[in-house]
Amino acid sequence: MFKRLKTLSFGCAFILGFHFSTPAALAASDDVLITDPDLLEAMGFARDMDKVYMAAGIELSNNADSMDAGLWSSGSPSVQPELFPSGSTDYSPVSAKEFFGRVDSTGTQWQFSAGNSLELSRLGTERFADAQVEDLPNGGVLQFFRWWWSDNDPNSAMGIFLFEVCQPSFGGGAVTFTTVATSTSFDTANGSAVVVIPNRPIDTQSCYYLVRVRFDAATSLLRFQKARLQFTHP
Repeated sequence: MFKRLKTLSFGCAFILGFHFSTPAALAASDDVLITDPDLLEAMGFARDMDKVYMAAGIELSNNADSMDAGLWSSGSPSVQPELFPSGSTDYSPVSAKEFFGRVDSTGTQWQFSAGNSLELSRLGTERFADAQVEDLPNGGVLQFFRWWWSDNDPNSAMGIFLFEVCQPSFGGGAVTFTTVATSTSFDTANGSAVVVIPNRPIDTQSCYYLVRVRFDAATSLLRFQKARLQFTHP
């Protein structure tokens, strides 16, 4: 029912005798370690998780339609003289069909809307659904995160998070999570919000980027539609 994330198989060509940096070094120097157990639980982690960070300078604006389009002189890809010139704007969308349960991905936990069959709702006790953002250029810069939903439940809402999930590039180590963007739905049909990401470099050598949606109630009145990450090319 859900499209599972692609897994990559790597052949081990060499074993190097170097001591690699510790996992804690993967978080940026100004990222803040999250220690509030209620906040950790609300984001879909164990209450005692010790490697979850918040990126500094996160800013939320619900009325910033002009901010995530047409910002760069290079224009849209269709009018660029090169395919991906440095500094040009690009987008990586994630549809609701890409999401699966954080723990339970069975069909009894989730449903897609009966109308267009593209909007995800929670049915069971699993509150969180995850999807990986793909096709991001290493060395590019994250700019904006936007998402779309339909929230017709006055008593509950949906929350969304963009995580940078990292491990050491060439050695073993614990996983670290950094919250790069976060937002909460408000009561409206076909709503949307944008989060400004303050110039965070894309690191696909050590990290991948995961979108997590939290459904605060099991109801078809809360429907997730899609998410989109905006970035510039290196």
